[in-house]
Amino acid sequence: MHKYIILIFTLFTFSISIIAQTYSDGTINSQFRLAVSMYSTGDFDQALVILDKIINENDYNSKTTASEFFKAKIFIEQKNFESAKKVLTGFLEKYPNSSYEDEIRILRVKYNLEEANYYIAFREAASIIDLSSSIEYKNKAKSIAQDVAFSYLNENQLQRLYDSFTNNEVKAFILLQIGKVLLKSNDVFGAKGALNDLIGRYPNSEEYSEAKQLLDSPLDYSTDSSTKVAIGVMLPLETNSTGEYTSETSAEILEGIKYAVHEFNKTREEKIGLLVRDTKSELPEIEKIISEFASIAAIKAVLGPIYSNEVRATLQESESYNIPVISPTATDDDLTHISENFFQANPSFSIRGSVMAQYLFFVENKRKISILNSIEGYSPSLAANFAAEFEKLGGTIVRKETYKEGSISFDEHIGRIVADSILIEGIYIPLSENSVAPMILAGFVKNNFNIPIYGNQDWLTAKGFETSLSLSNNLTFTTDYFFDYQGDDYYNFNSDFNSTTGRDINRNILYGYDAAKYLLTVIRNIEPTRSNIRSKIMSGLISIGYHNNISIGKNRINKFLNIVRYKNGVFELVDKFRLNE
Repeated sequence: MHKYIILIFTLFTFSISIIAQTYSDGTINSQFRLAVSMYSTGDFDQALVILDKIINENDYNSKTTASEFFKAKIFIEQKNFESAKKVLTGFLEKYPNSSYEDEIRILRVKYNLEEANYYIAFREAASIIDLSSSIEYKNKAKSIAQDVAFSYLNENQLQRLYDSFTNNEVKAFILLQIGKVLLKSNDVFGAKGALNDLIGRYPNSEEYSEAKQLLDSPLDYSTDSSTKVAIGVMLPLETNSTGEYTSETSAEILEGIKYAVHEFNKTREEKIGLLVRDTKSELPEIEKIISEFASIAAIKAVLGPIYSNEVRATLQESESYNIPVISPTATDDDLTHISENFFQANPSFSIRGSVMAQYLFFVENKRKISILNSIEGYSPSLAANFAAEFEKLGGTIVRKETYKEGSISFDEHIGRIVADSILIEGIYIPLSENSVAPMILAGFVKNNFNIPIYGNQDWLTAKGFETSLSLSNNLTFTTDYFFDYQGDDYYNFNSDFNSTTGRDINRNILYGYDAAKYLLTVIRNIEPTRSNIRSKIMSGLISIGYHNNISIGKNRINKFLNIVRYKNGVFELVDKFRLNE
């Protein structure tokens, strides 16, 4: 019995001695070398066990900070970013005088790059330039930061970073990146301003000579040269405190504009520049921007704004400046009445009703039509303009029926239309709220009324087509955008766009792209003065677009609309129809 007690006591004592054992006896260095060797061979888990013992089971020693550093490296290799963040966040606070300070900051840069936190990654790299005494680490940080800036950041983000530092070395470096990013986006005037600012403020900086070379290169588009051309872009980008665009719609439209200019410039020695400004949806900002654009002789035309209310504010300010303004998306009918220099790339509601009337009369040879429309939204405008144009052409509107939004029954309206079934050849139903489409279709089915239905683009997103396949297959409507996502054109264009921008095309991108492509087509092969551009726009020039063609009519509004038909569960393009004036 005593033997067992002695044996148990011995084993217990031995176990305690192992648990209590530390590497303070001189083995810390050898254990650290073993951990580093394991790290090098990819044995991360075993390396972490040893590193944790060096850190946690010993007092602070010569390998404590090195062990923390390698722990962070391992976590990043393992993509265990949460653990890496914990180590990296606390390191500089715990060990402010560590010789691994620069290495830790580099790891913080890499960690944020892995997490796609590009703004923070750049800021960490800039902190190395600011705080490090090592030329090697400063250069390493600059190399990483300039790639991050060029690939992922915009002017506003870089400007905010510039303002946050006081070190002249850092500020000169960031100004150079601002200039490069602006040149990349063809904002040559903004780039020139940034580079001249660098040269004037920081003549002894490392970046001085590169800034001078950029200014002296062919990319230096002088604002007072009549042979150089730029386009002003004003959009409500809603830039936040970190310089990111929070308006997704505006950012996508801008992406399309920039890509169109990029394509145009690839084959030209004399490049077209872009000067991009954020309206912030504020009237004072709009006033400032249009005044700036008008004062720069090289800016020959303006793209934007995109919303009708901003367009009004812009036109009230720009009328005296005699500079062409083209909105990619505004649709209100009164806008072209405000200024002779304003053009709409997107058809207005009056144009949309007239296009459908002409299409039915000239292409489908219809002469007798009834109308069912809402009394709210843009439906009344579409209906009124359709009726006026159709009757002007010689057609007859047999019956007009109206309903209120929120109606749950259309039996009375449809009943009266059905009563005229012998007289009519189709019915025009411009929706302002697509939720009523299933009820309207169900009403026709209930009355066993199968007749061609014509409408507007709200039918593109409506539901209820399964109610009656034969009735749905009689649906034709106008839309300002249509793209066959299964076609070769989409595949080829999207592949090229994606390889350049890293994203896929969508409706908003195409609004921006096609409007910019139209303006660039106008500028091609003329002396691009503001008056010449306006004259060529008014010539009726046609630009073949992806979402829609563009040709400006006498009223300075695009005359093209897509005619789309629903057939067996698929929307298909029938025609890109041009209004005959």
